[in-house]
Amino acid sequence: RYAEGGSAQSRDPALTRALERGLSLAPLPASKLEVEGLAQYFPATRAFLGPEATESNARKFSGRADLLHFACHGLLDSASPYDSALALATPARTIYGVDNGLLQAWEVGERQSLKADLVTLSACKTALGDEGGGEGLLGLSWAFQAAGARSVVASTWSVSDRETAELMTRFYRHLSEGLPKDEALRSAQVEMIHSGDAALAAPTAWARFELFGDWR
Repeated sequence: RYAEGGSAQSRDPALTRALERGLSLAPLPASKLEVEGLAQYFPATRAFLGPEATESNARKFSGRADLLHFACHGLLDSASPYDSALALATPARTIYGVDNGLLQAWEVGERQSLKADLVTLSACKTALGDEGGGEGLLGLSWAFQAAGARSVVASTWSVSDRETAELMTRFYRHLSEGLPKDEALRSAQVEMIHSGDAALAAPTAWARFELFGDWR
């Protein structure tokens, strides 16, 4: 059982703090279409939607995935980059250290061991973070690479639900055709530019995401 209201939020300090720092929990209608779009090109995909998209499931199944995709809200915590987070399903009863609905950068970097060739963070500002000297930008993208991901696709600013779903569907289609990750992303962006749809052709729709790590 999962809650949309404030009961779970009021019981968990980390979630309350994230909401105070700007995390949104508003519905993302196109995220379901986004996940279904990539699943059609990778039939072995195991999708967790709605209340099944829990922090516990993310931790349980992420370690064995070759491709890992998150379509959700994100929080860049510039004051505390290790607390930057992906917002997953909020449980009606949070359990400290187990599941509060937030998959935070420190949890990924310290607790996860990934074999993923690619992790896609389809959420707002997931490529950003705080300068960490020799560590680069500390945040979500860094955390997934530190956990073992060979490549991460992440966003450099806020993203639109509909346009992001379009971009990701095209990106995964090209990946399924065997294109390298960098070329698959570029081809998806070029298609958006020439789509004939003004909203999709705008740079704010296709230029938000960058590839970090191994381009192959």
